Parts: sequence; structure tokens; C-alpha cells
Amino acid sequence: MNKFTGFIMNAKDIVCNLVKKYETRNPYNLVKELGIILQYGEDMGNVRGFYLYANRIKLICLGNDMPEPMERFVLAHEIGHCIMHKQSSAPFLQSTLITTDKYELEANKFAAELIIDDDELKEYSYFTIDQWSMYYGLPREIIELKLRNSKVD
Repeated sequence: MNKFTGFIMNAKDIVCNLVKKYETRNPYNLVKELGIILQYGEDMGNVRGFYLYANRIKLICLGNDMPEPMERFVLAHEIGHCIMHKQSSAPFLQSTLITTDKYELEANKFAAELIIDDDELKEYSYFTIDQWSMYYGLPREIIELKLRNSKVD
């Protein structure tokens, strides 16, 4: 169930509703709008970030040693958990980019939908996956995930 509609939605629909409601695709702005506490941690090892829900408090913690594009993606991924898996808490590990875990895959889809705009994909439809990867500063796997879930003409 999704709090925005009251019925089960996919990541793309959830992102569309969020973007429409808050008029932003920026995960840092969404954190503020959604009342999520954002903190940074040092020496988190292979944990890039995590979402924690306790006592009605929503918290996202990000490692402070990521390049900005990856940090944006990890933040969007954790927002995905906050919205789609409110009661679950799990770390974003290096291996989370290539996963078969249902919740992690849904959070990756949410993040890809939020970060990668369909309008840009349409406008620059001649870009290769590698060019998109360089443009967004994200691994190929994330671009491929987005393209598999998009209907770009």
C-alpha cells in the first residue's frame, strides 16, 4: 500500500506522484519535504547508506565518502525504502547495485526513476548506455535498470 494513493503502485507511479506533489526530483529537497532526518556517517565500511524507522522517526544516514552523483542515488534509494518499505531497515551496500532482493531492487527502481528523467531520455535518445552512465555519474547497471522500466520512444 502506498500512502499517496491507498493502493499498490510501482516505483515509477510513486515517483510521478511525488514529483507532482512536491515539484522536485531533487532527493535533498524531498528529504526535507517528507520530514526525514538526514545525517552523514564516517568510516561506514562498505555501507553507503541506510534508512531507519523507529518511534515514528524517519532517518537516513549516508556515508560521507561518495562522489556526489552516487550520493544522490543512494539518498534516492533510501527515500524509496522510506516510502515503499516504511517499516524495514536495511543498509545500502556496495553490492546493492546488483541485487535480486525484492526490496533492494524496488528501491533501486525508485531511485533510478527519481534521478533519471524520462524527458531527458527522450530528448537525448541517441545516447548510448555508456554515455548516460557518464552523464549521470552512475554505473551502467542503474542506467540499464531505468531503460528496462521506461517507455521512451
